[in-house]
Amino acid sequence: MRRFASILKLGGVAVAVGALVAAAVVLFTEPPQRRLSAYFERAVGLHPGADVRILGIPVGKVTKVTPKGDAVLVEMTYEARYKVPANAQAVIVSQTLVSDRFVQLTPVYKGGPTLADGATLGTDRTHVPVEVDEVGGSLNELSKALGPQGANSGGALSRLLHVGADTFEGQGEDLRETIADTSRMLATLSEDRQDVATTIRNLRIIADTMVRSDRQIRQFNQQLNGVSAQLAAEREELSAALNTLGPTLRNVERFIRDNREELSDSVRELAQITGTLVKRRESLAEFLDTAPLAINNLARAYDPISGTIHNRANLSLNFENLADWVCSLAYSVGTPAKECLNFMKPYDVLGDALSGLSLDLSWITALTTHYDPEPLPPDAYGPDDPRNPRNGGSGVQVDKARSTGDSPARPAGDFRALLPGGGQ
Repeated sequence: MRRFASILKLGGVAVAVGALVAAAVVLFTEPPQRRLSAYFERAVGLHPGADVRILGIPVGKVTKVTPKGDAVLVEMTYEARYKVPANAQAVIVSQTLVSDRFVQLTPVYKGGPTLADGATLGTDRTHVPVEVDEVGGSLNELSKALGPQGANSGGALSRLLHVGADTFEGQGEDLRETIADTSRMLATLSEDRQDVATTIRNLRIIADTMVRSDRQIRQFNQQLNGVSAQLAAEREELSAALNTLGPTLRNVERFIRDNREELSDSVRELAQITGTLVKRRESLAEFLDTAPLAINNLARAYDPISGTIHNRANLSLNFENLADWVCSLAYSVGTPAKECLNFMKPYDVLGDALSGLSLDLSWITALTTHYDPEPLPPDAYGPDDPRNPRNGGSGVQVDKARSTGDSPARPAGDFRALLPGGGQ
């Protein structure tokens, strides 16, 4: 029993020793490192052991600082678990004017290739802060340039300050507003810089187009100059016309305002009429094609001797669109067109059947025509004309074609041509 307890104690001691060894290995073993070298124009205040940081967090140390001609070679290491972009830059950062400095690797890694182990950055990829002595030297040079040995040697700067003070006296609030507005304007331009750049490119395209069209633009300007000169010469007439047009437009406006309802009804009715004309455009086209010929035939059918019109009246009933024909009549007495069309649409079949009917009234013309010409007076022909009765003539004009027997011919306007069978 006592021996078993001794074994347990020895086991506990061994476990404790193993844990201490593992902790020592973790604490004192350095994590994997990456090496980096960078050339700086100068390395004031930077020494071995200075921090290497990313976003202000220490990730490594500066191991060596060596002058190399007109630059300084700074060697450093950083933990391999931190990724640095391949296009990284090294910047020496000074927290205060007198504190130690550190090297900042920028920008932060967001993806893509990483910086290789042992890489070297040239001076084009490194930056150093402005030193205090440089700031002091610049201020000293500025003070000399503005002092008695410089711009104020003749008191010009002093007079400028006095004049500026007198000019801006009491204008501080306005000046502040001006500066604030300018700041907002510049901020707006910065936000819309893409649109501004696009506008500039479009203006360049317009300018190039105008250059290529220089001749046309010159001609346009000359023509515009001529129009302007003509308008200037007729300015009195234009003024009188405008003075007359003003009351006319007022009268038109008053007329439209007073007759708004009637004009609205007229427009609606006109829409119905134009709709009907559109539906019947083929019939209208046929009428316009045949109307001149019909008028010409009507003139030729008139017989001045009998005082009648020799024609064959063949009346064809056209009820192809019976619904439109009936509803156009119904609409004139106040019946809504849409309701009438819905009611009459089924009867279009009956109209199509009636469209084939025709009525020939030429027999009425034939029965009512009496060919009883009056004889020509004796003096209708000249004294030497053989048709004159005094010279032995009959006084009747004979058709040459009939007298020679070439073909049957009748006097002009013979109504027998209108009879069935041609009056043979």
